[in-house]
Amino acid sequence: MPIGTGATGGELEEPAAKNDNGDLAIPRYEVAAAPAPPVVPCAGCAELSVYVNDINQRDEFTIAVGDVPITRVVWTIRVTFNSDQLAVQPFVDDVSGKYTNLHVNTFPLGVPVRVEQDVVRHAGVIGLVLGSSGAWTGNQTVSVFVDSVSVEGPRPFEKSFNAGLEGLAPRTDRRQPKVTHHPAP
Repeated sequence: MPIGTGATGGELEEPAAKNDNGDLAIPRYEVAAAPAPPVVPCAGCAELSVYVNDINQRDEFTIAVGDVPITRVVWTIRVTFNSDQLAVQPFVDDVSGKYTNLHVNTFPLGVPVRVEQDVVRHAGVIGLVLGSSGAWTGNQTVSVFVDSVSVEGPRPFEKSFNAGLEGLAPRTDRRQPKVTHHPAP
């Protein structure tokens, strides 16, 4: 029959064998399990987290130490996510320490890393900045885990976070900062 002329009438023929598809296997699809929550890489530590969704976003976390003479502050931290577009930076009062990217070569996952600031002065607060840098492209809450912070000087002391947050709290509130204690067993 030429295309476009339609059928000339008559009955359509039955197929030679009728198939009811009863022998076809029907696949069963399972709903994927919810992803497991990230494993906390430490016990007796403080988790600092901020929400970042653009470049150069940050929040500050501090501990009031009174007016004590110091020579160095050492933060021992761990990360569960590293990126050269995320960074930490220690500070004492209004003096900033070294800006350090959370790069994989500097911060292997789950391994304690020291972030140090040498500064000779009397300190009222010590702190750590957490945030994104100039090329961040993402939309997530990022965290660092603080194992301890040590203050060196004539009257050295250490905050271990075994029993609690020991005064560690957000100082700014731009990026939904949060401090969570993960107690020691």
